[in-house]
Amino acid sequence: MYIGRDRFEAYMERVLEQTELLHEKVDELLTRKRESNIKLLDNQDLCQMLNVNKRTLQRYRSKGILKFTRIGGKTFYTEEHIRNLIRYQKENT
Repeated sequence: MYIGRDRFEAYMERVLEQTELLHEKVDELLTRKRESNIKLLDNQDLCQMLNVNKRTLQRYRSKGILKFTRIGGKTFYTEEHIRNLIRYQKENT
């Protein structure tokens, strides 16, 4: 498949713009995190903390039991999200 130079350059410009937007969002989130002292955990961190696998976390997210934040396609959880999950588990056991 051949893409003309103009079309390729326009496509790459859009990719660059999206990358810059993503960097801005991450910077904003990290700044808010520093200011509010919010700790973010990713899937691996939370799996180790709760001794569960990634599929279990996915099930919790799908059922609405575990709230989450996505940044650039990566899933993060706040301490508040985790406390709510633990509270839910205690109430339903």
